[in-house]
Amino acid sequence: MIIKVKQEPPVALAGAAVGIVLLALGLAVFGLVVQYSAGISLSASNRTAAFERQFIFLIPALLGGFLCYRLNLDRVREYRWWILGGACFAMLAARVPGIGVSVNGSWRWIDLGLIRLQASDLGKLALVLVLADLLARMQRHTLGAKFRIFQFSSREPYVFTPAGWRDFREGFLKPGAVVLGIAAFIALGPDLGTILLCVAVGGIMMFISGVRWSYVLPTLLIGATALTILILNWPNRLRRFVSFIDPWQNRGDEAYQLFEGMMGFGVGGLTGKGAGFGLQSRAYLPEAHTDFVLAGIGEEYGLIATSLVAATYLAIFYLGYRALRQSADLYRLNVGLGALLFLVVQALVNMGVVTGLLPTKGISLPFLSYGGTNLVIMACMVGLVLNCIRAAAQPVFTPREARA
Repeated sequence: MIIKVKQEPPVALAGAAVGIVLLALGLAVFGLVVQYSAGISLSASNRTAAFERQFIFLIPALLGGFLCYRLNLDRVREYRWWILGGACFAMLAARVPGIGVSVNGSWRWIDLGLIRLQASDLGKLALVLVLADLLARMQRHTLGAKFRIFQFSSREPYVFTPAGWRDFREGFLKPGAVVLGIAAFIALGPDLGTILLCVAVGGIMMFISGVRWSYVLPTLLIGATALTILILNWPNRLRRFVSFIDPWQNRGDEAYQLFEGMMGFGVGGLTGKGAGFGLQSRAYLPEAHTDFVLAGIGEEYGLIATSLVAATYLAIFYLGYRALRQSADLYRLNVGLGALLFLVVQALVNMGVVTGLLPTKGISLPFLSYGGTNLVIMACMVGLVLNCIRAAAQPVFTPREARA
């Protein structure tokens, strides 16, 4: 006979999806308010430029999110390697003079005339789609069809046995090669912040998919060693790292932006100085409308507003995680988790940078920082999460032999 496998009523999953949409839209609308406020100090001709461009980019962002929500992920899965190849080609094209655009010494953007496309953001989408497929195949083989989040296999075959080698190859080598391959193409920029973000999200996806600790820990040690060597041999990054350790001592050099951002939080206090009255963000803080937009929010709207922003991202993660864990489709489970992780981890990294908990990196705050490409990509991530939640709400039928 056929039995129906359901764990959550569709109403509960639909409620989670609606909650995610409302929270994401709330962030996007608040982002428009922040962009308008950040432009008050500029000349009359440029005062609303950031606000207007962000508002215009909101239209393709909504369209991209809706398209990702309606995508047939089974068909997308068939073209996953083509999508990965296209993303890598775009990152290569960004290095070609005449096609790519250099900003502050980094070749990360492709000039499309009306807009500039940040090629590394395409790598995020490709990473989610390809890694989700590889991990789903590994989960189906090693853990069976009833896999759930954080459920690990009790089998620990040695790597040098046939079963152990297959487990190591399918569950670690292939996914790890995809993560490192995308990171290598992003390094052409270079864009160290996005590299670390992709490695972090890819590593978390592999971990929650059941990759063994015996594979993860040595990799973390090797990665930490390689990162240390890279920083020590990269003078610019080394100066940034040293200034991050003591921003007050280095406030006139590499830590100037961090110092002014922390000053903005300090003078804003609990309730802020009011919209448009932020002196730090208008006169002293570089990139107040992009990477350090949270500092401007802290100065003008206070600790209450910044806490609400952080709580909004956590609420999106909670609603998404709670809904996605009901998915009976391993591929959609991984796609949804990967998209959700990119959104939330990027937000946490940005907030960590602005508050001095992490070294300064060029990581934008989703839906709040100025930037069309990132806004569209983050909306697509939300659309993928909603797509996977919608699939989880649909009944899943599995065959079972009738008992005599």
